[in-house]
Amino acid sequence: MYHNTLKLFAYLAVTLTVFSSSIAMGGDNLIRIKGSDTMADVANEWGKVYSKKNPGSTVIVTGGGSGNGIAALINGHIEIASTSRMLRKREKLLIKKRFSNKPYAIIVGLDALSIFVHNNNPLNGISIAQLAGIYKKSSIYNNWSDLGVTVPGCESGEIVRVSRKNNSGTYAFFRQEIFGKRAHFNRSLVTLNSSKKVVDKVAKNPCAIGYSGMAFLNSSIKTLCVAKTTLQQGCIPPTAAFTLDNKYPLSRPLFMYTMGDPKGRTRDFLAWVRGSDGQDILRKSGFVSPPDI
Repeated sequence: MYHNTLKLFAYLAVTLTVFSSSIAMGGDNLIRIKGSDTMADVANEWGKVYSKKNPGSTVIVTGGGSGNGIAALINGHIEIASTSRMLRKREKLLIKKRFSNKPYAIIVGLDALSIFVHNNNPLNGISIAQLAGIYKKSSIYNNWSDLGVTVPGCESGEIVRVSRKNNSGTYAFFRQEIFGKRAHFNRSLVTLNSSKKVVDKVAKNPCAIGYSGMAFLNSSIKTLCVAKTTLQQGCIPPTAAFTLDNKYPLSRPLFMYTMGDPKGRTRDFLAWVRGSDGQDILRKSGFVSPPDI
C-alpha cells in the first residue's frame, strides 16, 4: 500500500543524488522537526547523533502527530515535518494558496503498520475485512466469539478497540487502508495519544486489539499476521523482508516534508538521514530502509 511509492522512489533517487553531491553549509544552524509519534524516537536519535557529529548544528524534535507536524510546517514554525502518511489534497492546496510553493517529500524509511492482541488471545491472524468488521462504525464483530475464539481473562468476551487519536498519521493510514476515509470508526473506540500507550493498553487488557508501527512491537503483546483477502489465501507477518517487498498488506513509507526544496543545513541533515549513518540508526530503531538506499 505504498500509494504510488515506486514512482516517488524514482523521483527521489534523482533529486537526492543531486543535493547529496552538493550539500550546502551555512544558513540557520537550528533544525526544528515536528510530527509523527511513530517516528519520534528515531528522529530524536537522528537529531542527537547529527548534532554531535556537526558541532554548531542543533536539531530539536517534538511529536504531536503527523497532522500537527504538517500544520506547524504550513505555519512556518519548523523546517521539517515528519509524517507517517502522505499530505492530503487539501493540505497541498493550502500550501499552494499560502506560499505558491510545493512541499518537498523525502522517504526516510518503511514501516509495517502492525496489528496486535493480548498474549492470552488464541488468534494468530486476521484479514483486512475482519479488521474493518471490528473497527468500522457498523461493526459486525463485537465479541471475540464472533471471530471464533475465546480469550482467557476476557470475562465479558467483548472486543475492546484501541486506536491512535485522529491527529495521528497512523490513525489516518489505518482508516484509509481498512475501510476508507469516508467511513467512521466504531463509537466505542479507545483513543490514545501515543503508540507506546496503545501497546501498553493491549498488553494489560485481554479483551483488547490495537495497532501501531512495527518499531513498537515487543514480547508483551501478540502480533498477528494480516491477510489481504482471506486467511486461507495467505497471512503475512509484519517482518522487515515482507515490508521491503511490499508483500505485507499494511506496509507504508515514512516521510519528511519541507516547504519547497530543502536548503542549507536542512538539506545537509536530510541527506545524512538517508545516508549510511542515518539508515543504520533507522534499522536499529526497528524500521526498514527504502529499497533505493
